[in-house]
Amino acid sequence: RLTQSHTGLYLAQVTVDCLKRFGLEKKLHTLTMDNASNCDATADHLVTLIDGFRGKMSRSRCFPHTVNLIAKVCVSVYFCSLTS
Repeated sequence: RLTQSHTGLYLAQVTVDCLKRFGLEKKLHTLTMDNASNCDATADHLVTLIDGFRGKMSRSRCFPHTVNLIAKVCVSVYFCSLTS
């Protein structure tokens, strides 16, 4: 459970703790994250916490999340109230 503000540093530390708990810290190649700015910061911090992690080059943006955001905007047009 996350107990602090979701800053990039905090998310990186929690990610590393979880990976270490399962012995996976040397197996991390790519992270798939949404498009929030703190995800860029998380990737930047992971460079210093995990050997071989390449930061933003190792970050994959979640395509389904992007499609979902686009769909919400398109559908919202049909549900907005008309103002005079």
